[in-house]
Formats: sequence, structure tokens, C-alpha cells
Amino acid sequence: MKSLFLAILLLTLYGCENSQNQSKPPVKSENKEQLISPYFGFLNQQKDSLIALPMDQAMESPEKYNYVIIENQVSPLGFIQNKTDNKESNGRQTAQNFANSEGSLFTIKNEIKSGDFGMLVNQAFLSQYKIEPFTKVQRETTPEIKEILEKKYKRKINKSTTVAVLKDQAEFNLTVFENQQDSALAVFSYIKEDQLINLDFPATYDDISTWRVDDGGQFDNEAFQVLTVLRSEAGISFVSIFWGAEGYELNFYQPKKDKFTSAAQAYGYSSPL
Repeated sequence: MKSLFLAILLLTLYGCENSQNQSKPPVKSENKEQLISPYFGFLNQQKDSLIALPMDQAMESPEKYNYVIIENQVSPLGFIQNKTDNKESNGRQTAQNFANSEGSLFTIKNEIKSGDFGMLVNQAFLSQYKIEPFTKVQRETTPEIKEILEKKYKRKINKSTTVAVLKDQAEFNLTVFENQQDSALAVFSYIKEDQLINLDFPATYDDISTWRVDDGGQFDNEAFQVLTVLRSEAGISFVSIFWGAEGYELNFYQPKKDKFTSAAQAYGYSSPL
């Protein structure tokens, strides 16, 4: 009788425990940090602080941007405050007017040796994109690459220059084609063996302002510069600045098939006083 009682008791206890275990909610895995859209900012003269530039999408949560990429350097970033401009401001988004400018203010935690602009990101971005070292050059594009570009665009080249070379010998080339009536075209290209990815700059020719205000109808190699090259599973991306007489345009370009498209863009006003 005792044995039967003990067996029933054990079965009852086991059933209760099993039922409790089944009713427990599953343990939730930790939420991974979400990738956020990059933002741009300009540095002060000491290169230890940064103010975010106005962009199409509002910076709703500045504290989420905890890293900055400045040329080939990465630094932790700390959000300080949203500040307004003061009466001393000349309206320029430049290092010289930094103390008077409005925007989200950040402190740059690592020592920065060079660079005047940064791309604000988070840890999730750095997990996907790695900086790719490159060397700036200024040399004429090879005849083989010129031939490829002329065939692709069906127009003659006026000038083509290799402006950067990566460690794997991939190249960035800047090509200006001959005008077709009032149709002007410049193309920035990434070339690696048989891979060709282009960024087109079509424009209507004007001898005063074609691609940028007061550019004299010329696409200047020094005006369009690569600041950072990044590699991800999608391929090669890059950050660029395009200078004009009145300001600058920053872009983060990503590959999409055989074209580069802008994933983030900002403008700064820097017209000389």
C-alpha cells in the first residue's frame, strides 16, 4: 500500500513540474543593435569635436550615433547636446565657424590626425563595413580602361584620370567625356579586373556653371575627392566630398549592380567671406 502511495505521489509531482516547465515563456535572445542610416558632420579646428550637418532625414536619436569614420580612422563618439547658433555665426558649416554653429554636438574620443568631415555610424554599421586602405594618385587612365568606358557610353573621352588605387590594385577613375551638343557627362568608376561600377554625373553644359556653381564648365579632379573606402559583403562603398564655389556635398555611395547610389547625403555652406 505504501509503495502504491509513493508511486502516485511521485507521478503527481513529476506531472506538476513538467507542466510548470512547459508553461514558462521561452527565454528571449538579446536584441542586436539595429543598423542606422549614416549621418555626416564637420569637425572643429582641434579635431576633437563634431557638429552634425542638416540632412533630409532628421537625427531623431543623436545618442545612437556612437562612432565616427574620419577618412581611414574610426573613433568612439559621445553626444553632448543640441545647440543653436549664436549672433556671431556667419552661417557657414566650417571649422572656423564651429563655435557659433547650430546642430547636434559630439565629442570625438580618439586623437584624429587628419580630416575635416566625418560619417556618424553605430556599432552595427562597423560590424558590416570595414575600412579599405587606398592610395591617392593622379595619373592618366590606361588605354584599355579608356576603351572600355568609351564603348560603354558610346562617346569619346576628353580626359580620364586614375585618382585612387586599392591594395588589391583595383582603381577609381574619373572620366570626363566630350560634350554632345549641350550634353555633358563625367563618370566616376571603380574597376577591378572585369568588374566595372560607375557613378554618372550627367549635366547640361554651361560655360559658367555645369556640374557645380561657377565651375566654368569644367569637372575638376580636385573638386571631387574620395574620403573613405569601405568593404562589405555587398562590395566596395565609399564616402566622397564634392566641392563647389559656395559649399560642399558629402555622400555615402553603395554599389547596386553596376552603379553606385547614394545611401546618405549632406550639404554644407562654406562660401568665402
